[in-house]
Amino acid sequence: MDFFEQQDQARAKTGTLVFYFLMAVVCIIIAVFALFSAVLMQMEEYRPLAWSIELALMTTIGTVIVVSLASLGRIASLSSGGSAVAEALGGKLISPNTGDPFERRIRNVVEEMAIASGTPVPPVYLMEEEGINAFAAGFAPRDAVIGITRGCATKLTRDQLQGVVAHEFSHVLNGDMRINIRLTGVLFGIVFLARIGEIMLYAGRGSRYRRRSKDDGGAAFVLLGIGLVAIGLIGGFFGSLIRAAVSRQREFLADAAAVQFTRNPDGIAGALKRIGGFSSGSNVGVAGAKDFSHMFFGSAMSSMFATHPPLPVRIKRIEPNWKNTYPDTDKISEQVTEFSGLSGVSGFASGQQAMEPSSQTVAEPQPAEKSESARTFLKTATVPGKEEIEHARNLLAGMPPVLLELAKEPFGARCVIFSLLLDLESPAVIGKQLSIISEQAEPGTVEETEKIRGTIFPLNSPQKFVLVEEAAAALSQLSADQFTTFQNITETLIGADEKIDLLEWSLRKVIDHDFGRQHSARGPLHGRVSIRSRLSECSIILGALAHYGQEEADPKPAFEAGIRALDRNKTIELPSVEECGLRGLDSAMARLSKLSPMAKRTLLDACARTIDHDHKTTDVEIQILRGLAASISCPLGPGILPNPSSVKEASESNPS
Repeated sequence: MDFFEQQDQARAKTGTLVFYFLMAVVCIIIAVFALFSAVLMQMEEYRPLAWSIELALMTTIGTVIVVSLASLGRIASLSSGGSAVAEALGGKLISPNTGDPFERRIRNVVEEMAIASGTPVPPVYLMEEEGINAFAAGFAPRDAVIGITRGCATKLTRDQLQGVVAHEFSHVLNGDMRINIRLTGVLFGIVFLARIGEIMLYAGRGSRYRRRSKDDGGAAFVLLGIGLVAIGLIGGFFGSLIRAAVSRQREFLADAAAVQFTRNPDGIAGALKRIGGFSSGSNVGVAGAKDFSHMFFGSAMSSMFATHPPLPVRIKRIEPNWKNTYPDTDKISEQVTEFSGLSGVSGFASGQQAMEPSSQTVAEPQPAEKSESARTFLKTATVPGKEEIEHARNLLAGMPPVLLELAKEPFGARCVIFSLLLDLESPAVIGKQLSIISEQAEPGTVEETEKIRGTIFPLNSPQKFVLVEEAAAALSQLSADQFTTFQNITETLIGADEKIDLLEWSLRKVIDHDFGRQHSARGPLHGRVSIRSRLSECSIILGALAHYGQEEADPKPAFEAGIRALDRNKTIELPSVEECGLRGLDSAMARLSKLSPMAKRTLLDACARTIDHDHKTTDVEIQILRGLAASISCPLGPGILPNPSSVKEASESNPS
């Protein structure tokens, strides 16, 4: 099962949940109507209103408004970003330059997983808890954070820690965080009726004591209060059962995905076993942890309301022949000396020739039996396996250490992004861009940006995208005003030469996706639109890949190979080169963002068929794919991208 199939399953489960909760709200409305009617029957003056259509309408509208407003308020409070949840749970942000070997290992594992899955590197928080646990929090991948307990860091091997982190990344990629937030919000709305009932109880009792008359309405208030408390608590009870059942299924899915990601069942199975053999288990003692129990890797609850399946059940799903034995985790103390892995490692020789980014061939044609096609890659790219994780590790190791270190803190990350956008071919444009940075950015920014431009110049596109993803965690710490300034500067830098090349265009797409939406309204990541209703837009994407990615070959056969993957019965003409320029791509991708998850998978598969037609992948194709993936909110890992040493020159032109 891959990312796209899981997204569709998540959508189906969400639909089922909506139905269940809708039925719960309907039952609650009926109960509220019956309650008010029963109360009014005891009041002679209002008895005619009981069981009337007017009362039914009033109770329906009132109940829906109360539940909806309370739910939306709760959802809004939980959607402020994963950092708010992590800090509420007592998490401490792990510094990118931490000297603690355990913290260094945690960051390394998270960075590797993020690069392998094509998602921004999330901020990582450490909780000073003895229990072995972890969590993912946030509304979407762009604002996600990973939290790890001290027990998880010190009691697990690297492979086991990688399994836990892979489990949490599954929650990020599969939209589980968004589902959890919405579930929590709706439950709060239902239970809020009980709180209204408590208020009415208090008001009714006060009225009874202030006035002796039996007609003062105090008794009615008390009766209504008791009824609303009962309705709210009963609704919350069944809602909690539904949430717990769904959460348990999502945990099974995340466990399976972790095995799929790492190709190592012993990793996550070993972590679960160590929880079972640990006196502290997965306990998290911080106040408020119960409210977020569904977000954690492990749970201390064992009841019908448990958000996690029992440990033995989880382990046997991964390891059917397990003998029900646990290690004595209390006696285990992992020793680790882990550094960034970058010291003394550089993929760039001092005499390395500068290369034109838009004219690189990323993969040499290989014999068919040994070639990993773009199509094969795209089917597994968003479910990173052991090979993809290792490849991500090698990519990070081959990067200049100075750039990676700068990308891990807010000031340096901005300098890295600015340097990526410098026009290194025109001294006049560079001078203009540096003046823009000097005038609008913080003091010292232009000096640091100019200092690293020579290091950035030799990088190829895959490495530049890695830098952008590395900078994500640091840039997420910017305030709204700081980010607005940063965004304005990047846009001005891109427009300084009064033209936009493909690399600038694709970088802007990735930057906007990774950072821009953190400070904007959060709409749905996917729509429900089918491929057939967007064939003309798809043809623009495939046309660009065919025109600019097939070198001197006839683009038509490559284009047709992609079209056949979309609709075998539809004949579509190859768009002109002009139609497939950046303006055309922008327009097409804006409409393609509304595709359903499975439709997006079909589109990426069609793109891969077009790319594979000449049995090689060029840098221009990578840039278009990166821009597409960012625009349609689909993670795209580096699986087909070689190490820098394998990059070779080719003659290509960019769309404009």
